[in-house]
Amino acid sequence: MLKRKYVHNQSLKRLQHHRLALHLERGKSIVLVKIGGGVIEHDISALISSLNFLRKIGLYPIVVHGGGPQLNAELAAAKEPAEYVEGLRVTPPSVLAIAQRVFARENLKIVEALEASGTRARPITQGVFQATPLDPAVYGFVGNVTKILTDAIASCISGDYVPVVSSLAMTPEGQVLNINADVAALELARAISPLKIVFINTTAGMKDGEGRVMRHIVLDQQYDELMKQPWVKHGTKLKLKEFKNCLDHLPRSTSITITSPALLQTELFAKNGSGTTVERGNAILTNDSVCFDRLSSLLPAGSANATQIRSQVDRDKLKVFANADYSAAVIVRALPASPSVHYVERFLVSSASISDESADAVFAAAATHCPGLIWRAESTDDAATVSWYRKIASGFNREGSAQEVFWTGISLADVARPLQQALNMGTSTFGETPASAASEALVANKATKKRIGLLGARGFTGGHLVGLIEQHPSLELALAASSTNYGKPVTTEFPNLRNKSMLFAEIKPDNIAEQTMQQGIDGWFMALPDLISKPYVDAIDRAPRQPHLVDLSADHRFDSSWIYGSPETNRARISGALRIANPGCYATGMYLSLTPFVKAGLLAGPPSCFGISGYSGAGSKPSEKNDMNNLRDNILPYKLVQHTHEKEVSHQLGSPIYFMPHVGQFFQGITLTISMRLNRAITKEEVISMYERHYANEPLIKIVKDAIPEVRANANKHTVSIGGITVHDNHVVVIATLDNLLKGAATQALQNMNLCLGLNELDGINL
Repeated sequence: MLKRKYVHNQSLKRLQHHRLALHLERGKSIVLVKIGGGVIEHDISALISSLNFLRKIGLYPIVVHGGGPQLNAELAAAKEPAEYVEGLRVTPPSVLAIAQRVFARENLKIVEALEASGTRARPITQGVFQATPLDPAVYGFVGNVTKILTDAIASCISGDYVPVVSSLAMTPEGQVLNINADVAALELARAISPLKIVFINTTAGMKDGEGRVMRHIVLDQQYDELMKQPWVKHGTKLKLKEFKNCLDHLPRSTSITITSPALLQTELFAKNGSGTTVERGNAILTNDSVCFDRLSSLLPAGSANATQIRSQVDRDKLKVFANADYSAAVIVRALPASPSVHYVERFLVSSASISDESADAVFAAAATHCPGLIWRAESTDDAATVSWYRKIASGFNREGSAQEVFWTGISLADVARPLQQALNMGTSTFGETPASAASEALVANKATKKRIGLLGARGFTGGHLVGLIEQHPSLELALAASSTNYGKPVTTEFPNLRNKSMLFAEIKPDNIAEQTMQQGIDGWFMALPDLISKPYVDAIDRAPRQPHLVDLSADHRFDSSWIYGSPETNRARISGALRIANPGCYATGMYLSLTPFVKAGLLAGPPSCFGISGYSGAGSKPSEKNDMNNLRDNILPYKLVQHTHEKEVSHQLGSPIYFMPHVGQFFQGITLTISMRLNRAITKEEVISMYERHYANEPLIKIVKDAIPEVRANANKHTVSIGGITVHDNHVVVIATLDNLLKGAATQALQNMNLCLGLNELDGINL
């Protein structure tokens, strides 16, 4: 399967609702990649792997490369000085001659490496950038780009070649000029408006004055202040100026990612990765700066016009917050009896502004100026909007199926009065908002217990989930559904359950939304067999109340709209998410064992994974794979090619694996022997160090340095043990064990639910 395909799919969904991606050739989405000379010299293998990754996931990279370190070395050998003015290389004729030779050589290095890896590529050393001399007296033969010619690039892409472009320009008269590679890449980006702009360097980001990588630069907010910093000079100053110049001419949704080759595959579309993300931002406008004509365009037809809105804002002393694109706005008023609390008169948000998080930014600005906010959801709000309300709220009440009231910045002890006022607010003149007279409410807060439903409560995994929920300080089991045990006391299966009166429920697709509302379900565990969950999920998707779903089946592990629930590798995306696909049991061990090697770009081919699982992995329904008579003194291989977990791990890693599963005669546990060939020799100490770095501070992953992990030592434990590390040259074998019903299923599902609900990830998991 393709590397990080789920990242690509989710990211395209995130970006494409802003605008259409550039298509130099119909149907082909472009990523502009600028490569620093240091990367070509020191990390070309990882670079080629990253470029191949882009091609494999259906993107078309246009490469613009530099060659500064190589040119400096050649100049030193020729006893030519390397001079810079304001970050630009001074280029007299002697330097230009050497630069042309160096850039042609470095261009071919990239092209030949791509071709050797199986990706077709073509060099374009001139003919893209037309320029005029910048200031010959100061810079010599340095160009100021005046025109971009895309014919050669378009020809490459239409023929499925990766174009590799040197940063040399030419005047209309044919004089070659040197162009700073950063400037060249950004000028090209301005001209073609690519889906994504990526700068790949050896520092994996842009560093501040103390040498720390700056994670996020929002130019609208930070540019002026950054340019005043004493450490912003030369190349850094030039980069920031050119970043702003480029992004000011592109849609606000466009961003620049600065990362290393090894991190590209995970950083490409991440908002908060370990590299640097540069974006233009979206300034927040308030009463004094907002344009009421544009604000009125956010209202439904027939609502108040600009004059009426301005009049009401002034009369009622309302506060308006909108972004510069007018894609989202929030209008609030102070509550008379609770002056420290503001009531949200109207959210002017769309599904697009919720998806791209611009609505979050506007709400955050409102919450900063008005720390206590309270608002109502109405029956006319769609599921996505209500789900967003729950995401941004710190507390809420339940008003039945038609309405909820939400708040943030208000303690539970202080919420009663503003809650009553919010319930009695009249209809807003900004749009139709039905009033509610209801005052009694079951008040819920993030500090109270969350109510959990469990589909598939009878099976082995369901049983472990019941036990984990029972010992959880912040969860309570509200519904346990079992089609075979419907109507029976839950204690017939789980005698230690505290709620002795609970009966097994019958939950079907046609009543799950109703039960979710009536029971106030905050989250569902779906421990169902494969290919069963879809109608349940569809029903919940249509419901006004959107609980968090953790699906333990394989049904959504290939669905980019669901988050892959591997907390140790995907924690940030899981937190607060509504839909989580829990990894498979075998897949958990393989994925965690192989991820460090994949991220380091070390695999030379598909690893072979030999696995044995206890027969509980075959489920509780009788079959030959859980028949003790059949398993006695025996081991059963099955589905030796194209097993679901083979496809799952290949998909999530973006790198193919081979998997050969077997069932053993023990009940519970998994052992995996994973053999892999690397693209270089490695030592056991390096492997151990890599694992320890990658899984530092991960209490559920144990690295066993000098022993072979055993199934029985890990039974009934919540951990994955990785050890038995054996190395010969570039051949590495590792052993992984885990409990298939705990870390391979229930424990990991609970980690995911905790993260979804904003709880401590390890709550309920007794180590």
